[in-house]
Amino acid sequence: MKISRKLRLIIIIFSVMFITISAQYVWDLRRVERVIAPYQEINNKTEYIMTIELIEEAMTIKGSEKVIYINQEEKALGNLYFHLYPNAFKTKDRVPFEEKEITRAYPNGFSSGYIEINDINEGKKPINYKIMGEGSTILRVTPSKPIEPGDKIELFMDFQVKLPNTVGRMGYGDHTVNITNWFPILAVYDERGWNLDPYYAIGDPFYSEVANYKVTTVIPTKYQLATTGNVTKIHERKENKTYEIEADLVRNFAMILSKKFDVQEAMLENTKIISYSIEGIKGREALQYGLDSLKIFNALFGNYPYDQLSIVACDFFIGGMEYPNVVMIGQQLYEMEEDFPLEYVVAHEVAHQWWYGIVGNNEVREPWLDEALTEYSTLMYFEKKYGPHIKEQIFEKMIKAQYENYVKFETDKGEGILRSLREFDSSWQYSSIVYSKGAMFIHELREEMGEEAFLRALREYFEAFKFKNASTEDFYNICQKNSRKDLNYLFNQWLNAKL
Repeated sequence: MKISRKLRLIIIIFSVMFITISAQYVWDLRRVERVIAPYQEINNKTEYIMTIELIEEAMTIKGSEKVIYINQEEKALGNLYFHLYPNAFKTKDRVPFEEKEITRAYPNGFSSGYIEINDINEGKKPINYKIMGEGSTILRVTPSKPIEPGDKIELFMDFQVKLPNTVGRMGYGDHTVNITNWFPILAVYDERGWNLDPYYAIGDPFYSEVANYKVTTVIPTKYQLATTGNVTKIHERKENKTYEIEADLVRNFAMILSKKFDVQEAMLENTKIISYSIEGIKGREALQYGLDSLKIFNALFGNYPYDQLSIVACDFFIGGMEYPNVVMIGQQLYEMEEDFPLEYVVAHEVAHQWWYGIVGNNEVREPWLDEALTEYSTLMYFEKKYGPHIKEQIFEKMIKAQYENYVKFETDKGEGILRSLREFDSSWQYSSIVYSKGAMFIHELREEMGEEAFLRALREYFEAFKFKNASTEDFYNICQKNSRKDLNYLFNQWLNAKL
């Protein structure tokens, strides 16, 4: 995500002056078969069953949530922890934006957003809980007795979310209502224990497991809905529409609403690509970029396993953001005269469906892993669609240019691209190191491994960690397995990590 903050947009537009993209496609794609996740893969995941209603007058969401959790750890768990991301928007001094972004994020002035937990029960009995953490963004739930390995617990929560008037990830603007990172979502328990990081202003501070969702959404009839998952039923009444939605094996659940959506669709084998544009502005172009991205990445990495993919124009000042089955694209990109920035951001965010959505990772501790792979995958999109010469021009005039521009003004202290979000001082530093220097590393890795071994490794990585969370070490091991050369020095040189 965030590939087009202000500086990055300038670099993209600047690169357009030097890049002439041919309309003739020069790629040849192998046919891939749709992969259906086995039933047992779906059946043992956490389930979220939600009923929500948008109260438009107050821009609030009234919701209830049933969480069915099975302890798959080797130890009993005395507590469960959930992220309450909306509370990051409660006060101006804690909002997840850098100070220089506040005016752009809140064009109408600061507006508070938050989540209120009204009630939590274990079955039919009240349960102990505490709201804690930085900015009250963590919910600790204490069951009546520890959850033993293999045991199941059912929690019932009633809550209310106040949406802020901001054009960030969660909030609303003139055209869209962005409902993202909005509900109590279970934190990840891994070898480090519970991951309870706050909502950082830099990067994408989200780390989650895949889960299964059944969501009933009630919204005013005048709105159209773009959503994670599949709409299975729609009930229409005079003032409201009720959508029944199912989404299996996804890391989060997002919805975008608008009264001004123009909707266009296309099919690629068994996947529907849907373009939601504001009043039709570049809707067909966005649809084509989504279709081309899906086709190329299916062939390069492995098949997209879901029924739909939505490309959604949003009130969103940052540029682009990925969610399962949904990519948010800032409306400003649709309004530019040049097509290249829109195509680049769509391709980047669609690539995130593979590197974040299907293959997950800890985006707080190891943000390079999904972002560098995604940035380089975007280059591979242009290479396959328009030819190697276009890919090289973008690599030289945009990727390398941003990093070289950064080190002219800010010394790269040589820590490597493997560092956590809390170690970055600014979005410029984060973008230059994680995206640009990260893509430069993947480029050199491809050169070192050779084309066949590199592509084989990416496909194996995708298959091995589909619907799971991977680590830098996992990626290294698969690359090394597929290479005749020792890659340890290369990884250490770029990542500053001993593997």
